[in-house]
Amino acid sequence: MRSEESTMLTLRPDGRRGVVMLTRTYDLLSGFILTSLDKAVDLTLNDVLEKAQAKFSESIENVAWCTLQVKLDLEARGLIKVVEPIYQKRLFFIKLTRLGSKKIRTEKSLQD
Repeated sequence: MRSEESTMLTLRPDGRRGVVMLTRTYDLLSGFILTSLDKAVDLTLNDVLEKAQAKFSESIENVAWCTLQVKLDLEARGLIKVVEPIYQKRLFFIKLTRLGSKKIRTEKSLQD
């Protein structure tokens, strides 16, 4: 890691201290998670981890761990939530919140 690269401290939903991560890695994975959830209806954490591994395994070291840390941060910031369906216990879906949807729309409009 080069010293001039910026880092950030992630948040955790349980209030404990997060991890220090490169800002570019965080931005890449958070954008990936939010757009994946925007496009898909029912994604589990395993689905997100598999997609991230397939897409970023060449460019990011420890992709699954980094993706999990970013997911926890997004959850702590209120951009995503974990939902347990009534019909099946021990299955958890990750969903966008209204705040997460608003963030995606804002980023898309800035890119256009």
